Amino acid sequence: EEDGGDHRATIRAALALGIFFGWLACAAEAHDVQGPKMAEVSGGWFTLGSHLHENPRFREALRKYEESERRDKELKEQVGEETFEAIQAQLQKGNPKRQKPVPLDGGLEADVAKVGSFLIDTTCVTIGDFRRFVRDTKYKTEAEKFGWSFVFESTLSKDNLREADAPDGLGRVKQTPWWVAVRGAYWRRPEGKGSTIKGRNGEPVVQVSYNDAKAYCRWAGKRLPTEAEWEYAARGGLDDAPYPWGHSPYGEDGAPMMNGWNHTDLPSTQPQPDGYIGPAPADAYEPNGFGLYNMVGNVWEWVEGGTSEKRIMRGGSFVDTLDGKVNHLLRVTTRQEQTPDSGAHNTGFRCAMDPPTKNKKTTTTTTKKKKKKKKAKRASKQEL
Repeated sequence: EEDGGDHRATIRAALALGIFFGWLACAAEAHDVQGPKMAEVSGGWFTLGSHLHENPRFREALRKYEESERRDKELKEQVGEETFEAIQAQLQKGNPKRQKPVPLDGGLEADVAKVGSFLIDTTCVTIGDFRRFVRDTKYKTEAEKFGWSFVFESTLSKDNLREADAPDGLGRVKQTPWWVAVRGAYWRRPEGKGSTIKGRNGEPVVQVSYNDAKAYCRWAGKRLPTEAEWEYAARGGLDDAPYPWGHSPYGEDGAPMMNGWNHTDLPSTQPQPDGYIGPAPADAYEPNGFGLYNMVGNVWEWVEGGTSEKRIMRGGSFVDTLDGKVNHLLRVTTRQEQTPDSGAHNTGFRCAMDPPTKNKKTTTTTTKKKKKKKKAKRASKQEL
């Protein structure tokens, strides 16, 4: 009987250990789905937007655009909408439609804003993070469903480039021909058929749309940062500085402190001075004052905001430039809008969260005190 008792005790102990280690595994898995490490950012007032709106050349371009729009409105009122549209159709033959000018960084006009405290990922969501999400949910990105996506020409294989440029290929973007439409390009094959993510877990996941980013955030129990939160975080505690670390894009050694395009020719298959011709690892370069990596350059990051037709991306990417001569000018204010189903070789995201509720501990303590009082009352009644 004693042996039987010992045996049963051993079984109970083993079961208890199994439950304990099972709980540990669940806790580790729950921690795992949080993705990158997060930094807590105390909110405050700051300058949101770009001072490039004050540039004399930009102001003059904007003045001419607004004057042209005013003349068009007057003409439309004089001749009627139908005649006006016919005139415009003739004038625009072979010419691109007139667009409202935007500053080189695409940024908002500078204004004072305030954000509350929040948590934000120290890096973009990586390929490794996204892989766990897909493994857990069997999620299919929009690029997978479409069957193609845009890839930067300099990173393409000869076969994929030849196929895209063939008569039955998907071709290129007319205004920016270094962006090539490639069949089979999606997050697992960022550069199309034949490419792989093997050994690249630490790189930002790319070829993801706004909708894909939102799906990941829901799974991870997070959200996208608002545009104001993102820019406040990007500034790293500095106000009115163009870069997350200060006023120069270069470090003390003269090397760029971000992954942007440094060649004079675009595209180019020559190695960049920093060694990256496409996305760099998510934690490459030095972090800013909040401990956040690559808030400018590397990959565009989706943020919350915009409209159902146009969503917002911030920060620029590896094909944007330090001087703004090609693509966007890289700054903490760099901004553009895209449709929510768009994804490309240079689009990624990072997540945010609201900070833990500060009175949660107080509430728990109060609840425990109430339970103790009830227990004491029951005990006194029993004694009576």
